[in-house]
Amino acid sequence: MFKRMFKGDAGNVFKGMLTLLVGASFARVVGLLSIPILTRIYSPEDFGVLALYAAFIVVLVPVMTLRYVQAIPLPKTDIMAFNLFSVCLKLIGFFSIVLILVLAVWAEPILGWFDMGALLPWWWLIVIGVIGAALYELFSLWATRKKDYKVIAKTQFSQSLIGNIAKIGFGLLELKPFGLIAGQFLSQSAGITGFIKAASQDFKTYLPGIKKSKERLVVKYYQDFVWYRLPSQFLMVLSVQAPVMMIAVLYTSEQVGQFGLAKMALMVPAGLIGAAISNAYYAEVASIGKRDYGKIKKITWAVQKKVLVIAAAPLLIFSVFSPALFSLIFGDEWVVAGQYARVLTPYIILMLVSTPLVQVLNIVGSQRVFLVINVARVLMLGALFGLAKVFEMTAFEFVVWFSFVSVGYSVFQMAMVVLYVNRAAQAVQDM
Repeated sequence: MFKRMFKGDAGNVFKGMLTLLVGASFARVVGLLSIPILTRIYSPEDFGVLALYAAFIVVLVPVMTLRYVQAIPLPKTDIMAFNLFSVCLKLIGFFSIVLILVLAVWAEPILGWFDMGALLPWWWLIVIGVIGAALYELFSLWATRKKDYKVIAKTQFSQSLIGNIAKIGFGLLELKPFGLIAGQFLSQSAGITGFIKAASQDFKTYLPGIKKSKERLVVKYYQDFVWYRLPSQFLMVLSVQAPVMMIAVLYTSEQVGQFGLAKMALMVPAGLIGAAISNAYYAEVASIGKRDYGKIKKITWAVQKKVLVIAAAPLLIFSVFSPALFSLIFGDEWVVAGQYARVLTPYIILMLVSTPLVQVLNIVGSQRVFLVINVARVLMLGALFGLAKVFEMTAFEFVVWFSFVSVGYSVFQMAMVVLYVNRAAQAVQDM
């Protein structure tokens, strides 16, 4: 069975995925080992601040490049891709200034609404966190274009190691919740220097080829990423982070922390698999491009089925014992997080299967479909938020319904991706 994973149309995807898994697994081990230490240093309230900080970063990052960054693997020539890289770098600089001005004036009311007053003295960490995460995404997608999976894996390890050492060190110095915030910033942005070093020869080669005319050309050619992918991506990450923000508004910071730990514990191993799949799958289908939709269709089906096999069994086994495991590993005060983790497991499994496949919409040119998918998700979550207020749901009931809605959404997303890949392949055959 293991050998079959690396044969057929999806073979290159899984070879690339294995390279990322081997390197990134060290990073995840560091993350897993650090969580029991962190939960004994920091309180659930501190983790609540961390969860909201991370949510702010993830929601704001898509705006920094207007999602042109997602198109970097697509141009046929490296020189045009590098002009797109240049555009993204300039956009990050511009929106960084805008973010500084906004938070300098309105940080107090914005953070106060989400019960994040503890973060107010360090609002600048939101700014540098967004900048660092946006730069990391930019350089990692250049590495994805070059299929330089080894450097991606190395940076993931350095992020995890440096970030978690910082969290533990600052926590022991009683700098709370600052330690969690600073460590999160390092875990999202460390490793950029590794990307720069690995791509230095590319930069020297292509830097003279940056021209205003070429930048305008790629901006115009990939403008669908602004009009459709940007709002889609923003809505997607907003909906992913929405439960944290909703719990912050509806319940207490302790409940935010419990939910945040449950999600973190599940996403450490799930993120390892998901990131590897997404990077390898996107690199492979982007290299095929529009010349062979039939092959993309076969790869998409194969990846979908094999990821389900890989992810389902271990996560389901974990969910059975999660309340007892959370209490044993993280401490008795985290048993609620274990109950949340059990409920969230089906959603995490289907998210692993469905999310990487959305990348194929970049190839088949269905940015509008991606927008429709994410509008539907936000509407579902908005309805859930309203129902939670009207019926005065408990925090646990809210998490149960969130997981149920998210499972339905993931099935809908997979169906839409498969439908449009099939349509693109059929259209080519009919020509």
